[in-house]
Amino acid sequence: MRKILASLLLSGLAFAEAVPRADNPEQAYADSFKKRFAADLRHPPESEARLNKWFRDDKFGVFIHFGAYSPLAGQYKGNPMGGPYAEWAMMAFRIPLKEYREEVVSKFNPQEFDADEWARVFKETGMKYVVITSKHHDGFALFKSGVTDYNIVDGTPFQRDIIKELEQACHRHGLKFGVYYSQAFDWSEPGAPFPEQEAIRQIHPDLPADFEANDKTMAEYLAKKSYPQLEELMKNYKIDLLWFDTPASMKPEQGRRFLEIVRRNNPDCVVNSRLLYWPKEEWKPEQLEFFDYVSLEDKEVPPHKLSLTTESPDSVSTSYGYKVHGPVRYHTLQEIIHRFVHTVCGGGNYLLNFGPMGNGQVDPKALGLFQGVGAWIQDNGESIYGTQPNPLPARPAWGDANLSKDGKTLYLHVMKWPADGKLLVEGMPAQATEASFLSPKAANAKIAFVQKGPNLHLTLPGAALDPNDTVVKVSLAEPLQSAAKN
Repeated sequence: MRKILASLLLSGLAFAEAVPRADNPEQAYADSFKKRFAADLRHPPESEARLNKWFRDDKFGVFIHFGAYSPLAGQYKGNPMGGPYAEWAMMAFRIPLKEYREEVVSKFNPQEFDADEWARVFKETGMKYVVITSKHHDGFALFKSGVTDYNIVDGTPFQRDIIKELEQACHRHGLKFGVYYSQAFDWSEPGAPFPEQEAIRQIHPDLPADFEANDKTMAEYLAKKSYPQLEELMKNYKIDLLWFDTPASMKPEQGRRFLEIVRRNNPDCVVNSRLLYWPKEEWKPEQLEFFDYVSLEDKEVPPHKLSLTTESPDSVSTSYGYKVHGPVRYHTLQEIIHRFVHTVCGGGNYLLNFGPMGNGQVDPKALGLFQGVGAWIQDNGESIYGTQPNPLPARPAWGDANLSKDGKTLYLHVMKWPADGKLLVEGMPAQATEASFLSPKAANAKIAFVQKGPNLHLTLPGAALDPNDTVVKVSLAEPLQSAAKN
């Protein structure tokens, strides 16, 4: 099982954007979600209450993969990574722990890191919450930990607590703050689960010949490091969201122990599904007590409204950690806006990742994309925050649609501008009374329309106001609740 997991993870297939092979790939993709999300699934009341406090309305967060691997940027000793994820450098290059601490961790010194500058960038982009890697799979902590000196304060020349500085900056700027914590994978601990047995011996060459990681060593690792570090995070920082990852070998009783630590310290803290489950589960009612919302597959965008609240962990590029060596591709601004909007119209939250550079600065390419997204949100944020999913029978071929929280306004996201200016909206759930552009650049321009039963015909100008996504605001005669089909 672990060898299979390793081949998937290291090749990037497990977390690659899924596109099923079928005569109709889009339909096959949508059908895969129907199989995973039964239409009658509902979150427990406790999760509903937590999600409704802020998560469901905020819609847009930033994901940050930052650590000792960041200065490597996907390369070690002149050799570029073949796999997509730069944050997997320790495993990809099979760097022994002693060497990793001496050659990578002890040299990590991000002197250009400025928590307030990061928070300012996030807020100007329109992001409402922040999730940063407090401990990734290499086991190195970005916070001061009494459990081990394998942390940024005690193990690097930087000697500052990045989690504390960023937590305080985010709350000063009115942003919610969350941490990613790799609860099961920890390559600094041979007793924790590894993708394959061979990797344990390469990273820990001094192990006894008869050593084998198993359920007992997993339980010992959790008790020694993982539970105590989570307790430190929950007690020493104001954590609004806990983002667990890769639940390899995790058992329900261990998940309950993690949840107990979170709930005892902050009952309102939102928790994701990767505490105990992989993203492509076929979700069952008995699983729902272990999380508040579903983390979809990396870079996975919902094709329609789902029965459970979801979050799409996307990234500005094919890597999550900062990468300039080996294969890497950045999304275009249009791709990001489309993926963002489709996620929100599907009722989910969009968590857009970037990897800071090793010196602590925001990646300039990511910054440029953030600025583009921020400019689009400046004009169209009304169609994002606090909205309901698409109430139409299906996602339209020209883009997508969603509904205001009060149910009085339908937002049409026109991503493919009709050459003849004629836009057809099929399956209207109510009578339209007015149509206009959401952007202040043309807010006073009325759009001619005719509604014939459930079909709305709009006459648009010859060219799009925004080539990425022009939003048309349609007022409805009576408020309604989203009734998108699952």
